[in-house]
Amino acid sequence: MNWYSKTFKILGLTETEIEVLKALGFAKSPQDIKRLTGLSRTGILYVLEKLMDKGLVECVKVGKRSVYIAICKKELSSRFKDVFDEINIESKSAGELRGARVKTSKENEFIIHVGAKEIVPAYQRISSVNKNERIKAIQHHKSWMELQDKVSKDQLVDFNRSIVKNHLILDGMLNESAYDSYLQEIKKDPRKNKETVESLSGRMADYTVFPNNFFNHNCEIWLFKSTALLINWHEEVAIEITNKSMALFLSDMFEFVKAGGKKIDHNKAIRGVMERV
Repeated sequence: MNWYSKTFKILGLTETEIEVLKALGFAKSPQDIKRLTGLSRTGILYVLEKLMDKGLVECVKVGKRSVYIAICKKELSSRFKDVFDEINIESKSAGELRGARVKTSKENEFIIHVGAKEIVPAYQRISSVNKNERIKAIQHHKSWMELQDKVSKDQLVDFNRSIVKNHLILDGMLNESAYDSYLQEIKKDPRKNKETVESLSGRMADYTVFPNNFFNHNCEIWLFKSTALLINWHEEVAIEITNKSMALFLSDMFEFVKAGGKKIDHNKAIRGVMERV
């Protein structure tokens, strides 16, 4: 099989182990390896023993003769998966949850973020990279209320102000009673919620409202130029999709939904909420 430098780094192999491993694409005897590498027979046997201990090389008997061969790519992948699954099980039993990352090319990547401590920084990172851009978002107030229970007041204020700070033009969609819900939240706990609602103001915004029965879930979606972020605040899980085709597909869906909504002045609506506090 073909070996890559990243694989060697993860496995922690020495230069000599790498040299011997590269020679074992096909079954070879120690004498064959010696001719290919110029290493001493004693050194080769020592390294082969080490590589077998690590499960990277297998010894096969051909009559009375011993030959050695590196494990195949499928076998190596299977062993890596076994280790990953073991770590994952241990992490879950210890109460630790980690996201997963799949990079399909230099430009395309899919990441699962688990926990508010991962989701909020992911959002802030994406928005800082997309400064001065128009972004699209769909958020039912039900999702916004879940978010308030998952992060601190300061985190939520920073989360909202990052939109203004990064000069993002927000093409947003909310449910019709969202602003009334903001007002009720402030009245219920002014100390906690007044600043967070007020931090929604001052945006360069193009807002549309939709009927309350649509998107009535603890989820929301944020669409950037080539990245989509789907968040479920109840489960504290987000999927970050950096794939231009999928981002454009979701953007087309957004525009289709927006056509059926009603335009509003978001900043005026927030001022109206604050005046009624």
